Amino acid sequence: LAAARPEAFRPNLASSLNNLANFLSALGRREEALQQAQEAVKIRRELAAARPEAFRPNLASSLNNLANFLSELGRREEALQQAQEAVALLGPYFQQNPLGFSTWMATMIRTYHSLCETTDRTPDMALLTPLLDIFQKLQATDNSEHDGIH
Repeated sequence: LAAARPEAFRPNLASSLNNLANFLSALGRREEALQQAQEAVKIRRELAAARPEAFRPNLASSLNNLANFLSELGRREEALQQAQEAVALLGPYFQQNPLGFSTWMATMIRTYHSLCETTDRTPDMALLTPLLDIFQKLQATDNSEHDGIH
């Protein structure tokens, strides 16, 4: 289907490849998982190049998955690059719609931070600070809403 009507089915193909990569990884087939994750990123890069607003968040998600698979294979420097790109790509969407992207953003920040620690790198605070500030505001709002409930 994706070959016959790429504009209609390539996004679904990329999602399916991501899912397949996750299943393969869970089965311990990490090299195969990495190959599927790389293919998903390739497709999503092409989609995001053509329609950035529609596909960058999904590209960020695929990059985060790729970072995890690379890390599992001990390729942590490469993983760190993918994780940092994922945070950078999703950041503007999170800043525009914090509630809509908070779960994804938190996951990507955790991946990035963990890889910074394992590679003995300093996190890019210029990248992280605006995002962490939003999380603090979200948490403060959430706490103040619950203060009146007893």
